[in-house]
Parts: sequence; C-alpha cells; structure tokens
Amino acid sequence: MNFVRIWKELNTEEVEKQLLLVEDLYGTCASCKKLGLNYLKDKICSSCGTTFKYIATTLNNPADIQKLLNRMKSNNIDLIMIERDDYKKAQAKDALKDLFKS
Repeated sequence: MNFVRIWKELNTEEVEKQLLLVEDLYGTCASCKKLGLNYLKDKICSSCGTTFKYIATTLNNPADIQKLLNRMKSNNIDLIMIERDDYKKAQAKDALKDLFKS
C-alpha cells in the first residue's frame, strides 16, 4: 500500500485545535504550544487536553516524510498528515480576510 496526497478544503481554525506539529519524533501542540510531545505516544496534549486528529511536519525530504508515515502506520497512529506549507499559507490567507473585516 502506498501513501497518496489528497487535497481537501479544511477550516484552518478547526485544524489548529487538533494539530500536532512534529519534527522527527517530538513535536508541539498547535493549540497551546506545549513542546516535547511524542506523536507515537501522545494522542492527547498533556497541557491543554487537545485530542490530536492532524499532524504536520517541517521535514522537507520525501524520504524522511515516508519514514515518519511508515512509523505512524506500524504504530497504528491514526492521524491525518497535512502539508505544513499549505496550512501556513491558508492561515495567512485567513488572517488577511480578518484584517479587512469591519
């Protein structure tokens, strides 16, 4: 079985409430910014109680991302991987819309 990227319209505010940002093994809760969370063990943020649904990484090398996805699969981690750059662009776009609201 292979991994395939899928594009889906998501609400960035809702994603942020359920997002774990990871480097290689450890990450940060996007909701409260708690550091040192292990995506293989921490399904809920120990600081704010967020239940993670989404995961995003700063890894850019496809081989490293594949390793992360394989680790998730072999450990039965049921998180949806989102493209971090797409997420950041969508956040910026939302911030611009909010800036010009009256």
